Amino acid sequence: MKNQKLDHQQIAKLLTQGSEQLDAQILSSLREARILALHKQRVAEPVFSLSAIGHRAHMPHTPQQWVATTILLAAIAVGAFGYWQNSQVPVDIDILTDELPIEVFVDQHE
Repeated sequence: MKNQKLDHQQIAKLLTQGSEQLDAQILSSLREARILALHKQRVAEPVFSLSAIGHRAHMPHTPQQWVATTILLAAIAVGAFGYWQNSQVPVDIDILTDELPIEVFVDQHE
């Protein structure tokens, strides 16, 4: 049996056969130990992480993560809109306040 490769079904069958030979008290102790181990087991929860963008992006799952993501996107949108608005204003202000030289208004392609 050393040289044989065992598959999952064979292993399960051998374990079942071996457990039938165990004492009832030992089986009870093994069940309790298994239940205790399963309760202590940590379940990995997916989280939002910028390091995961290369592999796969995790979307937020908790309400706090949704709120934080929404606030971040709103701040980016407001900042971009404000920057765009301010980049359009200086020419108009310069025209109204006469801070542009007269050469700007003269067509020099005659």
